[in-house]
Amino acid sequence: MKPRVYHLFRPADPAPRTRGTIAVLLLIAVLATALAVQKVRSRHEVIRLGYQLSKATEDVRQLREVRRQLELERATLTNPERIRALAAALGMTTVPPDQIRVVPGGRHVATAAPAAPRPVVEAAP
Repeated sequence: MKPRVYHLFRPADPAPRTRGTIAVLLLIAVLATALAVQKVRSRHEVIRLGYQLSKATEDVRQLREVRRQLELERATLTNPERIRALAAALGMTTVPPDQIRVVPGGRHVATAAPAAPRPVVEAAP
């Protein structure tokens, strides 16, 4: 019987090399899967943050509109001509300068002292 030539070049135990190859391929597959999952997670985060930014931008726009409306209302309500017209409708008149008294204390708001109890007045029989 003649020896076969391919037995000389073929390793005796092919199992260790095949196991190593499978282990390396499995490791590469796990790393590729992990990278793919991380990429999907980061894109999901970007989309979520984009929605949050869009909502916050809309909230800011609405708040600016409300502020603009409130400033317009304040300007309308504090218009001196409007106040004079309301005062005239209520029968108020302007006070002569000699009747104006300046209260010392600057911009402090005066608080009313607690009212003293009123005496009880009995009706005469």
